[in-house]
Amino acid sequence: MELRVNGEEPNKFHLNQFSRTLISWHKNNGRHNLPWQKEISPYKVWISEVMLQQTQVKTVLPYFKKFVEKYPNIKALSNAKLDDILILWTGLGYYRRAENLYKTSQILKEKYRYKFPELYEDIISLPGIGRSTAGAILSLAYNKKYPILDGNVKRVIKRYFAIRSSKEDEKNLWYISESLLPNKNNNIYTQSIMDLGSLVCLKNSPTCYACPIKKNCMSNKLNLTNVIPAKNIKVNKKKTLKLYLIIIQNFKNKKLVLMKKNNNNGIWANLWNLPSFEKKTEYKKFIKNNNLDSNIKKYDNIKHNLTHLSLDIDILKIELCKIRDFDNYSWKNIYDNIGLSKPVVMIINKLKKEIDK
Repeated sequence: MELRVNGEEPNKFHLNQFSRTLISWHKNNGRHNLPWQKEISPYKVWISEVMLQQTQVKTVLPYFKKFVEKYPNIKALSNAKLDDILILWTGLGYYRRAENLYKTSQILKEKYRYKFPELYEDIISLPGIGRSTAGAILSLAYNKKYPILDGNVKRVIKRYFAIRSSKEDEKNLWYISESLLPNKNNNIYTQSIMDLGSLVCLKNSPTCYACPIKKNCMSNKLNLTNVIPAKNIKVNKKKTLKLYLIIIQNFKNKKLVLMKKNNNNGIWANLWNLPSFEKKTEYKKFIKNNNLDSNIKKYDNIKHNLTHLSLDIDILKIELCKIRDFDNYSWKNIYDNIGLSKPVVMIINKLKKEIDK
């Protein structure tokens, strides 16, 4: 495939200079103290890259630290239960990622004897790993010549070559990313282009004066840095889902609440949840069938945004004088260490404050 950008073919010297400049810049300006950069290993890079999918570095840092402290290697992770992994993931969101880590750990245990594979074909076949994540693992952990194309790298490439269309062919962007790779020091180069996008070539208000490649950056030359990448017109396509969560609390021991573990489907798969209903008729039927009519009170309302869904959650509260059994539910202590969604964590924290007064 012939590399063409805006109808022109960049010369090889220009492409090689790009990677050399970034590698040199990274020595004094890039990030060197991220926890997954210390005693670097394929395992640490894999965990960090999965956590960083659709999540900022500053958010990931405390979760990564706790995760590798409890599961320092593949063997430790493969011996964990999914529930225990979800506990550490609580609050980070996109819980399917945690499930994929668990599934992959089982494959690494059975097929690779606790070793992370080194071949692209093997890595990309693992659950939750796409082309960019596979490329990051191969370049950062193994120093192999593989491209990445995360949001930061896309932005750097589009600005550098003044690619204006927001509908630029993804295949072409991958080819450009691959063409920019150096013949050596791919681990440093990959980190440097990610750092450039994260620290300098920002989505809003890029600090072009500090950019090491501004001299040859076409967007800088043409004064286009504020219009490239093209801004997507925001259309509010989020569906709003109404939810009703019911706190059923023991009056004498308020630390106990009724909960049920979600199944493997839905927005909070495999997490513990309060009795949850999407329709008012459903929760009213639950209340009637369990003789709870006279005890229900309004407790709170939470608005919670997911990627493609807005949740409007009404929280109701019932206090029972005696603990009794409910089909398919269990009594859980609010201080138990269990996997919970962010809204349920917020509710539990409010209950804790009331108890600790």
